[in-house]
Amino acid sequence: MPPFTCQILVEGIKERVESIISHGDRVFLGTNTGNLLIYSLDKAQDGSFHATLEEVKGGLTRRSIEQLGFIKDTYTLISLYDGAVNLHPLPALTPTQTLLETRGALCFALDTSVIYTNEDGTTTTVKDPTLKQVPAVVTLLAVGCKRRIVIYSWKDGEIQNPPQEVNLPHSPRAIAFPTSKVVAMAYTQTDHALLYLDTRSVAEVVLPNTLHPSSSTGLTGAMGMGMNAISGFGLGGYMTLGLGAKSKPSIIKTAEGEFVIPKETSTVFLGADGKPSRKLAIEWPATPEETALAKPYLLSILPGTATQTGGVPNQTPNPVLQARSSLTLSVAQTISYPFGVLRPSRAVPPPQYSLRLLSPSSTSTAPLFLISAPNDRTNLATEGSTLWMFNIQPWSTQIDELVADCKYSDAFALLESLEDGILPDKIKRRAHIQALHGVALIAQKHFEAAFEIFLNLDLNPAKIIAMYPVEISGRLSKPESSWIELFGEKSQNNSGTSPLLEDTEPGAGSANVAVVGEESGAPEGVTPEPSGPKLNSKSKEYRDAVDRLLEYLTQRRQKIKLALSAINIMSSDAAKTTRLSEASVDEIMILPDAPPTALTPEQLFKFAQIVDTALFKSYLAVKPGLIGPLCRLDNWCEVSEVQNELRARGKFTELKFLYQGKRMHSEALALLKDLGEKETDLDEQLDPTVAYLQNLGSEYLPIIFEGAEWVLKRDKNKGFHIFTSEEHVLPKNEVADFLQKIDPMVSIRFLEFLIDEKKETDSSFHDRLGDLYLRSALSGDLPSDAKTTANNKFISFLVTSKYYHPDHLLASLPHDDMLEARAILLGRLGDHKAALSIYVYDLQNFVKAEEYCKQLHFTNPNEQGVYMMLLRLYLLPEDPKRSRSSQNQYLQPALDLISKHSPRLDAVETLQLLPPLVTASSVQEYLCEALRTPRIHVRFERELWKARSEQVSQILMTYESKRVKIADSRLCPQCHKRLDRAAIAVHAPRGEVTHYHCREAFSAKLKGKERILQPTVL
Repeated sequence: MPPFTCQILVEGIKERVESIISHGDRVFLGTNTGNLLIYSLDKAQDGSFHATLEEVKGGLTRRSIEQLGFIKDTYTLISLYDGAVNLHPLPALTPTQTLLETRGALCFALDTSVIYTNEDGTTTTVKDPTLKQVPAVVTLLAVGCKRRIVIYSWKDGEIQNPPQEVNLPHSPRAIAFPTSKVVAMAYTQTDHALLYLDTRSVAEVVLPNTLHPSSSTGLTGAMGMGMNAISGFGLGGYMTLGLGAKSKPSIIKTAEGEFVIPKETSTVFLGADGKPSRKLAIEWPATPEETALAKPYLLSILPGTATQTGGVPNQTPNPVLQARSSLTLSVAQTISYPFGVLRPSRAVPPPQYSLRLLSPSSTSTAPLFLISAPNDRTNLATEGSTLWMFNIQPWSTQIDELVADCKYSDAFALLESLEDGILPDKIKRRAHIQALHGVALIAQKHFEAAFEIFLNLDLNPAKIIAMYPVEISGRLSKPESSWIELFGEKSQNNSGTSPLLEDTEPGAGSANVAVVGEESGAPEGVTPEPSGPKLNSKSKEYRDAVDRLLEYLTQRRQKIKLALSAINIMSSDAAKTTRLSEASVDEIMILPDAPPTALTPEQLFKFAQIVDTALFKSYLAVKPGLIGPLCRLDNWCEVSEVQNELRARGKFTELKFLYQGKRMHSEALALLKDLGEKETDLDEQLDPTVAYLQNLGSEYLPIIFEGAEWVLKRDKNKGFHIFTSEEHVLPKNEVADFLQKIDPMVSIRFLEFLIDEKKETDSSFHDRLGDLYLRSALSGDLPSDAKTTANNKFISFLVTSKYYHPDHLLASLPHDDMLEARAILLGRLGDHKAALSIYVYDLQNFVKAEEYCKQLHFTNPNEQGVYMMLLRLYLLPEDPKRSRSSQNQYLQPALDLISKHSPRLDAVETLQLLPPLVTASSVQEYLCEALRTPRIHVRFERELWKARSEQVSQILMTYESKRVKIADSRLCPQCHKRLDRAAIAVHAPRGEVTHYHCREAFSAKLKGKERILQPTVL
């Protein structure tokens, strides 16, 4: 749908209209006879407008009203006639005020802006919320006169006197305000200048050269080549023959700080500095007769000639009205006269018509007005002129139509030109259109530009991935014809090229534009022509496409990772979530286009899986060397999507790390087993599996046992190291049970590791180890050397361990074997007599019996009877079967015991136990030692201390009995003064008496004499 709709507003105007202005619901027409026609507009229910002649203001002048304008803040109509500018207050239009300074006026222009005054007195056009500013509405009126220009100003409706007047080298014929401080002037079609109001200086504008397109400049080219070229009302194009009338000078403000100057068939965009503001200029099919702005469109009246409309020759050539977007320079609409909205009752209009006075409203926006009149004077007198009204379609409708036609660049430019309050869903539309434009750029192989857009949008990454080949996107892949469906638009199944290729910006070779100031080549920033063939996986374009995707996925991965970290979710938790392969493609595609922080945990899981899976596939496609580092990092890749490719490429190490990161340990161990079985060296076979199992925690115990079983069958030593790793502590009971089932000897080694190295004190492990030692010692399958070794280990264990249950092991011992072990266990149970009986009678090992007593006495020094118990066993056997002769063999061990440990034996009982025939010389040492009993020593020491105490007391009494007599004549030997009644000190041992304060000095003197008298030791 074209952006403009037209209708006939007024027919049969007999007077020649020379100027038009509209404001609100009023349209003012100035005629060549000096009349002012005022029409009121009424909007019907069907959206059309009806004009009613409200008033004819005559008598203003006898000459033509050349120009009309409107000042909003004073509600005043401005007119130019009789070579002067006049002010007409509304609604009465009286009294008329003629601005005397404007005599000889040729044209005028208005500018209204809001000026903010800061506290320091400076002014600006930008509102700063952080400052205290006073706003004011300022309106400027620039009037071009003969070789001068006059500037009037109003502030908040009050005129500011006096006006500024600047002399000029030429007379301005057209004026515009690029900014509130710059006035652009056109002297002729080729001479232009800028007036800077702050300095009142004038600068000449030099129009740049324009490089015209080499292709046809007809409307056919314009309609076919331009982006967003929308054919309106059936006109296809025409070839100009240069027959149009010469147009008058024109300057039009298009945006703040920008204006255009028509230059033959080109319209150049200039900035407030007079330099080109764009690299491209509009290239019209012919020299425009008039040009006007209805934001954001530039409309021009183009001369008519022999044309073809819709491919059919046009036999009645008439002027053409063409609308171009001032944002993208593309052709938005082209209409040939008649405009197709003539009333049915009317006959077909005459073949020759002219169009004039292309006039926008007072705000340079729609509606736009136009006068059409027959060229033939007779028809003109009979029919009169017609006032046409062009209304712009609603912005939302225009944008929707552009999007539906895949004109995303134009749709986005149009949307950005609108203020935020015009469309309530502007933010949502912006993101949607940008995404679609990115899709079009992908189709055109402009990958860098596309991903610059995607990186600034929060899109479902699956939609972008789906536009890539199957080796990247997998089951998400979509054909190009379905790409826009991913973003909520209907697919256009046109024959031929893809509609996405139409979303292009005008290039240097387009018939719609001309290059400004360039000799050759496309200007910077111009999008090259699109191309449509599919990518070849070996081409440079393919690699560039995947590289751009990698950049996008990497950035999205970081954002998703931060969002997951914020809710304490790691990639290791992926095993607990629904796998991506279990979700349908439709479920993946309907995931919301939202920032990661706005997603639910389940949606975040899906996004992370989509991104990381595509990242893996992209690396496999163009950078396989980076797969390893990626596998080692935390990732959410869907393993089922990439594992076959990794196997096919022989990247088993990367696959192992991927399995490990996903906690797919069974799969990883199966892979290591398969690889290990292909190796011939035992270390290369088993070491990777051992290292992997050592890194698994107790939660994977069944998997560890399953993997360790294969290793233990190959090498028990390597298998044992799986369970002694320092990385993780495994449940000891379960490990011991498992190893015992595999091989009891490995289980013994594990228990020894726990007890000896880990210092395990749990009695259950000690009991288990004791049982295993006992079974090994009693096993008939072992050779004698192995049995002896097992028996020695068992005995050593019984002696050194303190945490086993002796009753449990004692019950397991055979009655007629392993007597030493039985003796140790009986001793642990406290039955020392039975234990010693085994050492003495059964084992005949007197050394071990004596050693047993030593250990028992060391651990419990108060146990005095253990040595007597052993002596009784030697000298008084309780077994009546033992003969007197057999008892004599224990006499010598008994005498040795008496001689070595006499302090620990009761003397009386020992002498009573000795046989009568034992001589005194045999026990001489014992008897001597027995007399040195502690009781005798204590008594002797007590008597010595008593004698010493009495001696000290006697000496003290002797010293205390001595007296010193102090007479009046007695002098202090130190200071040689009388002692008198002062405090005194008596010095031992000779009794010298000194003053109390002289005691230290006198004592030092005495000690010095003693040192002198002492003999020198050589």
